[in-house]
Amino acid sequence: MPLHLLGKKSWNVYNPDNIARVRRDEEAAKAREEEEERRMQEVDAERRIRILRGEHVPTPPLPPPDSRAEEERGHKRLDDGSARYRKRRRLAGEDDTDRDIRFAREDAAHNDAKRTELLATSEKKEQDAHVEIVDSAGHINLFTKEMTRNQRAEKNPEAEAEAAKKKRALEDQYTMRFSNAAGYKQSVGQAPWYSSSASREKLAQDRMPNTDVWGNEDPMRQERERERIDANDPLAAMKAGARGVKEVQRQRKKWQEDKLRELEALKRAEKPKHKHRRRRRSRSRDSLNSLERFSLDASSKQTQEYRERDRHHSRHRSSHHERESRDR
Repeated sequence: MPLHLLGKKSWNVYNPDNIARVRRDEEAAKAREEEEERRMQEVDAERRIRILRGEHVPTPPLPPPDSRAEEERGHKRLDDGSARYRKRRRLAGEDDTDRDIRFAREDAAHNDAKRTELLATSEKKEQDAHVEIVDSAGHINLFTKEMTRNQRAEKNPEAEAEAAKKKRALEDQYTMRFSNAAGYKQSVGQAPWYSSSASREKLAQDRMPNTDVWGNEDPMRQERERERIDANDPLAAMKAGARGVKEVQRQRKKWQEDKLRELEALKRAEKPKHKHRRRRRSRSRDSLNSLERFSLDASSKQTQEYRERDRHHSRHRSSHHERESRDR
């Protein structure tokens, strides 16, 4: 017959007494949390009212000691800040009195450190709370934290202007700006240094040496240098090429005009010859027609009609030729 002994054990989690104790502990912990939250809200509301009234804000009170903390008085936190606790034990060769004295000293040192930390935190909060609500411009600002942050962000305008000036001077050494298009540190109304051809020629002439390689005076060296520079100048070569192209175009145009003039003269010379040749051809055709219609048996009346008709045709042809010549 099996024995059911698990229900009789005190450490059994399903024991009714253990279940009831866990429920009581949960309810007590919940009540403590609610009470702590209510107390913190009251303290926070009191501090806000004092801040709005401009009164001195006292140091926030320490939380009340917990019963569980009293039970765990023999434990302390580790130095690494973790939530675990270790039991303090008696050292070797130490009796109960020495152990209690050592525990008291450690607790006093720990409490002093905590008190110093809380005082520093409260002083910082007081400094943050006692911020003037009037800014530098004379305006009232109720958002003190934002105003404090803005004051910290504000900078000295004179120092900022000096730093910007130094930065721009440094950038001008390697940066080309549109404002310096007329020349560095030169106003817009002034003429740039490269606009005057006389100044450029004078500068180039000053740079040219007037001595030979041995240091002797050579008056013609500057002239030779100038000719060499002009010969090697690509712009001068481009200008010479442009002049050559214009000259070729001018000669070609002149040649075309001469050819047109010769053709016109030739046409005018050929026109009278062509007219005379056509007139001779018409006369020979008339003579042939007159011979073709000639007959020994024809009467004088028919011969007279033929002559009148031929005369009329010849006049008509001559008038037609004259009209064509005028039209041309």
